[in-house]
Amino acid sequence: MFNMIKMEVYRMFHTKSAYIIMLVMAISVLLTDYMSFYEYNEDSEAMRTAPVNANVSYTDPEGGESGAPNLGLTVTLPTTPGEKVTVYDLFFANVQGKFIALFIAIFTILFSNADLKSGFVKNTAGQVRNRFGLVAAKAVAVVLYTILALAIFAILEMISARVLFGYLEWGNVGEFLSYFGIQAVLHCAFMIILTAASVILRSSVISMLLGMCLCMNFTMMLYGMVNLLIQKLGFESFDFMAHTVTGKISMIPMEMSGADVRSALMIAAAFIAGALALAGAVFQKRDV
Repeated sequence: MFNMIKMEVYRMFHTKSAYIIMLVMAISVLLTDYMSFYEYNEDSEAMRTAPVNANVSYTDPEGGESGAPNLGLTVTLPTTPGEKVTVYDLFFANVQGKFIALFIAIFTILFSNADLKSGFVKNTAGQVRNRFGLVAAKAVAVVLYTILALAIFAILEMISARVLFGYLEWGNVGEFLSYFGIQAVLHCAFMIILTAASVILRSSVISMLLGMCLCMNFTMMLYGMVNLLIQKLGFESFDFMAHTVTGKISMIPMEMSGADVRSALMIAAAFIAGALALAGAVFQKRDV
């Protein structure tokens, strides 16, 4: 098992797409932060110049009154105009909008399908008794890349805060580290799901479409239909999206409670176990 993990990690670090996607992600994050900086300054200026009794509105980072995520990729600072923008604010804005998840998802699908498309998997699948180890090894490599990408992203946000806003304010460090940890677990779970989907479907195109639809909340219509069916059964407050990994990525608040942490960890663990078990079972029986 250790040798399989070592092989997949080696393959990951020698994959050109890993570095290209990381570079594109870095440039995109810096551009997004600049746009957030511009919008923040506009909102702050509008608040300063508005009459005392006027109501000045600014974008709701939670996606409206219902708190449901918007369709597409939405990156909105949670900072009230006039207050200092923290590294935590920038990190939260990009992560809860699944902006970073999209880039990691693209690499995950390309990496997971690379040896299947090239036929290299035939050299390894025939040498192991339990092919589940190969799926698990892929998942470990993807998890490593996900954590590395989130760490680099956090550093980029620190640079953006210092360069664009002229100061470096972290916010509540304890809450930031907790949020980083939970989002890392959720993102890893999401990438393992996409890894399993790539192994099962054996199609980069379909897997990529699935990953993009999940990142851009195009599945909200499907979730809405499921909600209606379950609510008709008597569970009126049920929200299917709140029980999915991508839903949790968007809906976890900056100030997390113990219940938020527990539910996120339970959902992540359940999806990881289910995805690995299903992909392992399919790959074990499939003729590669």
